[in-house]
This record gives sequence, C-alpha cells and structure tokens, in this order.
Amino acid sequence: MQRLSKHFADHAEYLRVRHRDGRISILPGPCALFDDPVEYASISTCKAMLVDASEALVVYKGGGSEMVDAEMKPLNGTTRPAEIIRRVVRGPARFIPSADEWVHAFEWSGQPKDGSKTSLQPRALKFTALRTVPSSIYHNVSEVRTNDDTLITVKLMIFYELRDIEQMLDHSDDPIGDFVNAASADVIAFCAATSYETFLNETHKLNDISTFQQLCSRARHIGYVVTKVVFRGFQAGDKLQAMHDGAIQERTRLRLLEETQQQQQRAADQELHARQSRAAAESTLAASEAQQAAERSMAAHKAALAEQQIADDARIATERRTHEALLAQERARRDAEREDERLRLELHRAANAEQLAMMRAMHELGVDLTRVLVGQNETPPTSIIKLDTTVDQAGANGSSKAGKGIFGALQLNL
Repeated sequence: MQRLSKHFADHAEYLRVRHRDGRISILPGPCALFDDPVEYASISTCKAMLVDASEALVVYKGGGSEMVDAEMKPLNGTTRPAEIIRRVVRGPARFIPSADEWVHAFEWSGQPKDGSKTSLQPRALKFTALRTVPSSIYHNVSEVRTNDDTLITVKLMIFYELRDIEQMLDHSDDPIGDFVNAASADVIAFCAATSYETFLNETHKLNDISTFQQLCSRARHIGYVVTKVVFRGFQAGDKLQAMHDGAIQERTRLRLLEETQQQQQRAADQELHARQSRAAAESTLAASEAQQAAERSMAAHKAALAEQQIADDARIATERRTHEALLAQERARRDAEREDERLRLELHRAANAEQLAMMRAMHELGVDLTRVLVGQNETPPTSIIKLDTTVDQAGANGSSKAGKGIFGALQLNL
C-alpha cells in the first residue's frame, strides 16, 4: 500500500506530467492531480511566464523526428527531422509552454555585476523576456586618436527602440554589441579626421544623429531604430588633461575678468540710463499733471455749462408747460363761449321759429298781427302813421276798387 500525493497548480502555474511511456502532458492551472506511480514517472508544478505589455517571448516548437515521408506516410525504419516553428508571444499574456515548446534565452552584451554602467561585457545580459519599449545604454569609446595623435575617451549615451523582432532574430544575436561596435567605428572615423583643437570646437556634432551613419545603418539592418545619441563629454590623458584644465582655468579667469569689467560697465551704463529715464519720467509726470489739471478745469467748466444748460432747459420747459396750460385754458374758455353763443343762437332760432309759427297760425285765423305786435311792445308808440291806399272811383284806371294796394291798410308803428 502507498499513499498517493496530490499536486496542485493555481491560475499562475501549471502541472508538467511525465508519463511512463515517455509522453509529457501540460495541465494549465488551476488544476490538481494525484501522482499515480503506475502511470506517471513524475509530476512537477511550474510557474507560468507572465509577459508584460512592454515585453515579448520568442517561442520555438517542434524539433523531434517523425516516422513519415513527404506524403505523410510511415517509413520503414527511417526518420526525418520535424520542422521547427518560431513564433513571438507579445504581452500582456500568461504563457504556458506545451510539451514540445521552449522559450528562446537571450545572451547579450551587458553590464557586469561588478562593473560600471559604461562597461559592457559579452554575454553578461541574460534574459528570456524581450523588451519592446525604447531603451538606452551608456558607452565610452576608449583611446580614440585624433589626427594629431591625441588619445581621448568619448562618452556617449545611445537611445534605441526595437521595431521588428523577426528581423532582429534573423540578423543578430547580440544587438547591444552591434550598437557598441558601430558607435565606436563612427566616433573613431569622426576623431581621425579632426585635430584636438578642432575636436574641442566641434563636439556639438556628436549630438547629431547624422554623425553616426554606421550605427543607424546597422540598427536598421537588425530591426532597430536609433532615435538619439547624446554626447556626455570626453576625457584625455593625464598630462594633456592637466594642460587642458590649466588652459580652461586661464580662459575661465580671463572670461570672468572680462565679464566683471563688462558688468561694471553695464552697471555704469544702467545708472546713467536710470538717471535719464528718471529725468524723462519726471518731465513726463509734470506734463501729465499739468494736462490732468487742464483737463480737470475743462471738465469742471463743461460740467458748469452742462448744469446751466440743464437749468435753462428746465426753465424753458416749465415756461413752455405754463404757456401751453394758459393756451389750453384760453382755448377752453373760447370753446365754452362759442358753445354758449351757439346755444343762445339755437334758443333764439327756436323762439323765432316758434313765434313765426304762432303768427302764421294767428294770421290764418284772421288776427291782426300789427295790433298783436303793438300790444306786445311795452313802450307805446309816440306816433302812428296810417297809410290809406284807397283812391277815388274816378281814378286814372277807371276802376272803383283800384285803390286797394298790395298791403291793404298797413300801419307802421314808429
């Protein structure tokens, strides 16, 4: 009797099972399996490879031998190698290899454990996850000789970015070493064509990417792009460096002396300019104050005129309103008088019409209107003139009744 052990794997692990017949099975987690010694040779729990978004894995599959021919038919006792397939797994991902897969292990030039960041050693950088984000390396090109036999060390910083993984795998097994060699070749070619003094005056060209033609060409050939190269300085021999330091100190002293004199001269110029500016400012201030006083006086005069104009306008408006009120009253009085006169005339016409109607009625009744009118008059007549229109029967026309005129016996009261 034997107690079987149980193997577990969580979501970031997998079980690698080796069977008794030589087969290998991969069980991704989470899972569990009892170790049956009759069926399994071994069971191991392995960590899955977690790939970040800025990383990639190069995975190979195949590589065994197959008992088949080109037409996929079994061969008697003959084998041929199976095809190896390469693929790139880009992150973010959780990678669990199958039984016939393995991950490419990179060995590039890198910084040794006990070295500085500018020293690179072949095969010092070992990894499996390939970084796809922009990166940089420090590199010192040592013992570069100028055309006047001066030895110097040029310090660089190279920025690069991986663009094509397949091209890099096909054309290079150490891109960092390629960058170092190409950059060294470009620096050597640059310094060999210049003297030390010329180099001092043209160090700015080492910051220009066009100076590193071989570096850019090699980077493009292996699937990289060099985005920028930074010149971090240089270092010469001890004696030359001491002479150079002394010359730098002397130039610095002279430059500081010149700058001090220039600062003193600028201070004197600034003081004179400040006096001139102050005098001009005071003159401008006086003129401005006088102008402001004149403007205030003019504004006060304009305000007084405006106030007088407002008072005159108010008085004229008051008088206009009073005159209009008087005119309105006069028009109303005249309208009232005309209305009274019209009413009196209407009453008079009505009375005359009534009296005329009454006289007509009396005349129709045969009433003597003259007597009636005389009787209505309160003042008695002073004299009465009676016109007798009757004539003799032996008149001119021979008619006895011809003496009656149109009015008959008409009496006039005077």
